[in-house]
Amino acid sequence: MENLDPLKAMQEMVLVAEKNKPLTAEQVNMALTAIFSGQLETPIIERWLRLVSGHIPTAPEIFGGVQALLNSSTPIPTNIACEKIIDTAGTGGAPKMLNVSTLSALVIAACRGIVAKSGNRSRTGFGSSETLAALGVNIQAEPDLQAKMLAECGFCFCLAPKHYPAARFAVDARKAIGTPTLFNAIGPLSNPAGAMRQVVGVWSRDLLQPVAEVLARRGAIKAFVVHSADGFDEVSVSDKTYAVEIVRGRIMGDVIFEPEQFGISRSKAPPRGAENLVDATTHFRRLASGIDRGSSLDLVLINAAVGLMVADKASDPKSAAGLALDAIQSGRVNTLLEDVIRLSNQ
Repeated sequence: MENLDPLKAMQEMVLVAEKNKPLTAEQVNMALTAIFSGQLETPIIERWLRLVSGHIPTAPEIFGGVQALLNSSTPIPTNIACEKIIDTAGTGGAPKMLNVSTLSALVIAACRGIVAKSGNRSRTGFGSSETLAALGVNIQAEPDLQAKMLAECGFCFCLAPKHYPAARFAVDARKAIGTPTLFNAIGPLSNPAGAMRQVVGVWSRDLLQPVAEVLARRGAIKAFVVHSADGFDEVSVSDKTYAVEIVRGRIMGDVIFEPEQFGISRSKAPPRGAENLVDATTHFRRLASGIDRGSSLDLVLINAAVGLMVADKASDPKSAAGLALDAIQSGRVNTLLEDVIRLSNQ
């Protein structure tokens, strides 16, 4: 595979994909390695990506994609054991309300978790990376500085293009397709700090098991893959959430999270979403400071609680949600955000 011309390799993989059968991990690895070479034109990349993204990706397809992406990556040179590091990134491709996974990540870090939060540019223009940048966080921090941030404040933001520059060769093809592709599934599973504890939200319930199988195969210490009954790639405050639990490389089984388990009253509807970057940034600040309450805060608490259980900071949803609330009300989350802004700009 290493000696195969990228164009010939991709032409071969297009022919394989046209058979409309799931690909092997090796075949996906070959195709993405060809894409990452930078020697292919967008039309052939788009052709292959459309073919493989016409179905929910299988575990072998995701695993092969993760291998290829990590092989092209720039890792964070941290001395912290990957078994201690947490990520809360989701796949995207589902409706968005607010930057839940990022604020939850800060809450987890404020509770002494160590979080390397993966993220990418958002289709809305006010996702996690844009919001953090507007708040003053240097989302382009170099890996050495990210390692320092992990060591000193337990949090860093990992912007995908910074760590996987070769993935830029697929950007135009992904934009042309306009719906979730294989890249959405492999990104959250390719953490540049090697996080072995994860909360992964997925855009479809059918993706729960394949992603769980990949996490198990990669030896995740503890993880939940989640998709809410009302269609979100996070734990819902207004409906039940389907989840699969992974512990030390083994799938433990299906779980259903209900808001009441966290000591939180079920909301009649999902919280209001942000409408623009100013709205998203203001809302983020007010939630981090404990000013805003209601269903938006409840949503953050529920998702942070699941992350705290993954981090082994709490053993049950209700006590985990209590830890999350205390972290916000005590001012620790807001203080941590200021530390992250300061450290990222050194």
